[in-house]
Amino acid sequence: MEISFDERELASTLLCGQLEMNNKPVLMRASLTGKKTMLVVVDMIKGFCEKGALADPRCKAIAPAISGLIRSLPDADLIFVRDCHTQRSTEFSAFPPHCTDKESELIGEFSHFRGTDVPKNSTNAFVQLLGARSNLLEYDNVIVTGVCTDICVLQLALSVRAYMSEFNGHGNVVVFTDTVETYDAPTHNADFYNMTALKLMEQAGVQVFKKLA
Repeated sequence: MEISFDERELASTLLCGQLEMNNKPVLMRASLTGKKTMLVVVDMIKGFCEKGALADPRCKAIAPAISGLIRSLPDADLIFVRDCHTQRSTEFSAFPPHCTDKESELIGEFSHFRGTDVPKNSTNAFVQLLGARSNLLEYDNVIVTGVCTDICVLQLALSVRAYMSEFNGHGNVVVFTDTVETYDAPTHNADFYNMTALKLMEQAGVQVFKKLA
């Protein structure tokens, strides 16, 4: 007997947004004071936020929260991860062509921030991040923000968490629910996939908070 379910109906029934996005505790800024912190902004670029096959206004809507977080942590090591594909990218066998040329540029909200640029050609930026920061184990906190919660953010956060654990690092991997988002589509309910991704990260040891206060 075949069993099917509607993602949107399930998301509504589970109160996904309230459970995983709104009901988390806040993290006090004093908890990060004096700590060596990395702040990673993933794929807040035109191809996901403004134009192109995978752009969604939900993604751009978190830009103010991420900008506020950057300003709240002026001493953090700021990293901008950007999808940078060519027309020959093998990733296009799984996703529509996206984030080539100008679509790979940061949206204007982040153009005035000075951070390290880390381009990537896949959904997981871990290898590129480690290449840019080989001293990753020395950080007390690695904060991952951006899009998409259930793809690039999830993969990077889990990879950093696993790397810390593998080499007995003591750093925390942190995600704030107000600084991550995913796209919405008929077969991809954003609320449901946000909830699922946050749960997976939390169960793997990533610290999930509502926001920084």
